[in-house]
Amino acid sequence: MRSRSSLYVLIVCCLIALGGIWFFSTLEHQESLPAFPATVNRDCAPWDGTAFTISMPVEESVINISIYQSPDIRLPVTFSFPDGTGRVGSAFLLLPAGMPEELNGKVSFQGVRQGIPVDGNFDLLTETGEQFKGRFKAEWENQPVYCG
Repeated sequence: MRSRSSLYVLIVCCLIALGGIWFFSTLEHQESLPAFPATVNRDCAPWDGTAFTISMPVEESVINISIYQSPDIRLPVTFSFPDGTGRVGSAFLLLPAGMPEELNGKVSFQGVRQGIPVDGNFDLLTETGEQFKGRFKAEWENQPVYCG
């Protein structure tokens, strides 16, 4: 009985150590990414459902990331673009002149709650292979939105 308890204690200690290593390694990686200021607004999905959009100035362009769901995400989540269903969201590079360019890649959020700054990471590519990678802290704006 005593050896079984010792084994459980050893396993728990190993799990705590591995969890700590993983946590601090992701923290260091996140801090090494460039940080971009951003804004977040309520929005409408193409079918007039609830959505939210992150807007981030990058050089002379703007990255717009729209997520087609309510801004009430309580756990860390990652979205991939483009998605085959067209129901997850979209990511576009808005150029100073010309048409918006669709972006491919991933966007991760620690969580999203209306009125609370939104922290996230992104790794996006244009069709020509230009990469946009970094982290953002988006502040909520109070622009009214009417869907439907």
